Amino acid sequence: MKTILTVLMATIVLLIGCDTSTDLTVNPAENNSDTQVSDSMDYELMPLPKKSALWMDSVYTFSQVIDGSVGGRMILENYYISDDGDSVSFKGDLTIPKGAFQGVKTIIMSVDNNYAFIHFYPEMLFEKELKFSQSFKGLNLENYESGKIDFCFLGADGTIEIIKRDGVEIKLREGEVKVSKAKLHHFSKYGWVRKHINGN
Repeated sequence: MKTILTVLMATIVLLIGCDTSTDLTVNPAENNSDTQVSDSMDYELMPLPKKSALWMDSVYTFSQVIDGSVGGRMILENYYISDDGDSVSFKGDLTIPKGAFQGVKTIIMSVDNNYAFIHFYPEMLFEKELKFSQSFKGLNLENYESGKIDFCFLGADGTIEIIKRDGVEIKLREGEVKVSKAKLHHFSKYGWVRKHINGN
C-alpha cells in the first residue's frame, strides 16, 4: 500500500510540474497592487528583436497637444521587420481624463529602440490617474516563464515598480505581451521585464 501511495504522489507531482501552458492571463484581483522591487539587479529588461537593415533607422514616436481640463486619447501603433524576417508590432493606447493636469501640454509617446518599453514626455505628475494599455507582439520569449514576466515603471535609478492594472496577458508561443488599463500617476518609462533572474 505504501508503494502504491508513493507512486501515486510522484505521478501527481510530475503532472503538476510538467504544465506546458504557454498563455497566462493574470487575474487583476491577484495582481493589482503597486509593488516595489528593491533589488534593482534582480530583473532584466525585455529586449526587442533587432531591426533588419532596411528598418534600422525607423523611429516610432507620436505627439499630440492635450488640454488638461478637457483630456484626450492617444494611440501609437506600428510595426517593423526584424533581422530574421519576422514582423514585430506594438501598440500604446493612452486615455487622459478631464482635469488630469493644468494647462495645455504636448504629450509625446516614443517606443524604445532596444527594449519593450514606451517613453512618455514631458515628465510630469497627474491630479487624476491615466489609463494605459500596451502590447508588443513578435518578441522572442522561448526561454521565458510567463509567471516571471511583468509590466512595470522603470525608474532612473534602475528600480522597477509593478503597476496597478485591469489585467495582463502573456502568450509565449506568439511572443506577445499585453497590459490592459494600467493606472499611471506620472510620466516616465513603462514596459516589460523578466523578474527574479537570480532565482529569488
